[in-house]
Amino acid sequence: MNRLLLLVILCVALAVLRAVVITLVLLVVLTLLTAFIMRPRQTLVFLGTFALSALTVAQPVACIVAMVTVAVVVVLTRRRRKLAQQHHLVGID
Repeated sequence: MNRLLLLVILCVALAVLRAVVITLVLLVVLTLLTAFIMRPRQTLVFLGTFALSALTVAQPVACIVAMVTVAVVVVLTRRRRKLAQQHHLVGID
């Protein structure tokens, strides 16, 4: 009888814990949705930083590859903008 009572108590405790975890997950999702609506750029930067830090812990080589890729894209984008502005100022189309 004691084992059955212990099993029931453990099941109830796990059910309560599951409900709390589901509630916390929903709260985090709603908070991120609200933040994305209010400040989309800052929210995307936060999510990117969070993903990059998780990637750093899990896969350091993949993190280095991702950072190099982002750096190359930023450099190429700036160079392309600068060339476009120079062509626009000179009048070359």
